[in-house]
This record gives sequence, C-alpha cells and structure tokens, in this order.
Amino acid sequence: MLKQAYFPTSESQRTIWFGHYIAKLPVHASRLGVSPDEVSGTILDLNYYKRISQDLVPAARKYDLEVTALRNSIANDPSAGLQPLPVLAVFEDMPAIRPSGILTRLFTQVQRIKLSDGYSESIGQDLGIIGSQKVDTHAYTEFSLVTVHGVNNDRVVIKFKKYGHDAVIIESRRNGGDWEHLMNATISPWNDDRPLLVANMPEIREYQLCWYDKDQAGNIFSPVQKITVGI
Repeated sequence: MLKQAYFPTSESQRTIWFGHYIAKLPVHASRLGVSPDEVSGTILDLNYYKRISQDLVPAARKYDLEVTALRNSIANDPSAGLQPLPVLAVFEDMPAIRPSGILTRLFTQVQRIKLSDGYSESIGQDLGIIGSQKVDTHAYTEFSLVTVHGVNNDRVVIKFKKYGHDAVIIESRRNGGDWEHLMNATISPWNDDRPLLVANMPEIREYQLCWYDKDQAGNIFSPVQKITVGI
C-alpha cells in the first residue's frame, strides 16, 4: 500500500479523517460521479475499519498481555494461588464484515475523484484529500488504558496527551450505564480507582475525553475506548 500524503499515519488521527470523509463524501458524490451504492459501500468499509481498530485490536493486545502475565505468575509465584483465566472482551453490535482491501479501495476512489470533471481544489480541501492537509488531527486528546491489579480493587491507568491544552475532561460509564464525569485532569496519567459496582463481578468500563480550556469544555469527545476491570 503506497503512502498517501493526505492520509494520517496514526490510527487515532485516521479515526478523525474517516469521520470527516464519511460526512463529506455524500455532499460531493453526484458531482464527482460517485454512485449512491459506492458511497454506501465506502461508509460501511470505513466504519468497519474504525471498529476493528478502536475496539478489537486494543482488546486483543490487552488479552495477550494478561495471558502472558498469568503464565509468568503461575510459573514463578507460589503465593499467587488460584487465578482466573483472562477473558477476551466481546463486543456487541459489530458492523457487517467487509471484504479485505478497504484502504486500497479508498485510495483508488480518491484517485478517481481527483480525475473527475467535477473535481476542484475546493472540493479536495473539503474532503481532506489534498497534500498533507490535516483535518484537525488534534480535535481531541489521544489516550490509552491499562489495568493494574491491586490488593483491594483494580486500577485503570489513563495516559493522555494534552497538546498544549489546559486539561482534559474524563468521562466514563460502566456496563452500558450512564456517563459520569470523573475528573478535569491536568497531569497524565490519571488513575481510576473506583471499586467494582458489584464486588467480585468483572465490569466493562468505557472512557471518552475532551479538551478543557479556560473553564470551558470542548465540543468534541474522543472515540470511546473500553476495558474490562475485575478479571
């Protein structure tokens, strides 16, 4: 796959780019000769790629780390006792599986758009497909989650980047409940030390962040990240 100057290199930045392209492609599609069926297919492609990148890949990496830690513990720590097996997260409402080659189809579409009679530089700017243009790649903070096992309860460590902003607002929900405001955090990492909703019952926690500057919250939250606590 050839590198495209307009296409972000990090997965978090690609998430923003995908959302922008999904919103703008239907606006210009008819002028550019992109059929409604192709628009629908592109949207399905990019949403599927986003979900794999945002949910499945981090969950698989977390599971791999937990299995490795378990192996080392049962091999070398007689005091650890019986330990439950790690559980791979299960995600509901996954989009339909799409054919492989999503980015190849995307780049081919962009190339064809640029050769269209209806194409103009202003449309290219609006779609985010010109040169090294960045579509507000720091619209929200990048962050990561990791679970640290404690004596009394697990801790979720949230590492984030502020990119010069005053702070980040951290919101969370547990097991699909209501979103809760946790903290306006100024220093990374920030630790979520809340006990489990039900003792000894694992729970899924979701987190989203946005900027906080001069006593004002930003209007764009990051993509939601999930982590299982208490396993």
